[in-house]
Amino acid sequence: MLMHKGNWFRIHARSACRRIFHLLVHRLGIRRLREHSFFGALLARPAALADFGAHRGEFFAALKSEYSISRALLIEANPALAESLQEAFGNEAHVIHAALVGDDKGGTITFTRSTEPEASSIFTERAAAHGVADQVEVPAVDFAEALRRLGGRADLAKLDIEGAEVEVLQTASASDLASCDQLTVEFHGKGPPITQRDIDRVCQRMRCEGYGIVNANWPHFNDVLFVNLRSMPLARRMGFRCRVALANALFITRRVMFGNAHFVKGIVDEHS
Repeated sequence: MLMHKGNWFRIHARSACRRIFHLLVHRLGIRRLREHSFFGALLARPAALADFGAHRGEFFAALKSEYSISRALLIEANPALAESLQEAFGNEAHVIHAALVGDDKGGTITFTRSTEPEASSIFTERAAAHGVADQVEVPAVDFAEALRRLGGRADLAKLDIEGAEVEVLQTASASDLASCDQLTVEFHGKGPPITQRDIDRVCQRMRCEGYGIVNANWPHFNDVLFVNLRSMPLARRMGFRCRVALANALFITRRVMFGNAHFVKGIVDEHS
């Protein structure tokens, strides 16, 4: 009987905590679509979107279903996926078959297709972890050129480019970074060629460029949001600095509470 009561309380305690967490995240104006977070309250109406590593267009489709989009650039290195993007969204977005790279790679770069499509990468070692299907030469485009094709500015840029995100953000010019209001990035740091030190260096660089950082899946780095605070008026900047700090506190608290069964068990024991 006591065990049943304890289990009931544990379930309801976790449910109540989750509801409170989602309510607070919503009040902060944070949205999460297809595992990428951003401040919906900051998104211009209509917005300019850059989707780097667009894959099958899942993020773009989800975003445009809720927000008005003025212009969109979808970049995908996998030739088969780029073709399907063109067929599905060619009338709504500028689709480019290319790999986003950190600097000039001489026009083309080798792209390794994995048997697991989402692991395909310009880094052979990443694709090989799931098995290599084949290798193809694909066009390469750097961050500056991608922004130019979007019109010089992005309200929201999403990066899911299987390891290339570190080099792209490290080598992008300060002026190009300043042209992006928000960047939502999936870092692929579980294996070579990316290390945690590489990710830390990128975060430090972004802070120096005036970005606030929200790690929406702490302690992992597969959903990191960079918010351009420097571009805001002073009063709004101070307000968003507070939002960033509160958001990080919430995401850390969530992991402590829901990632640790002993935490909720402790609550149950206190009330038994």
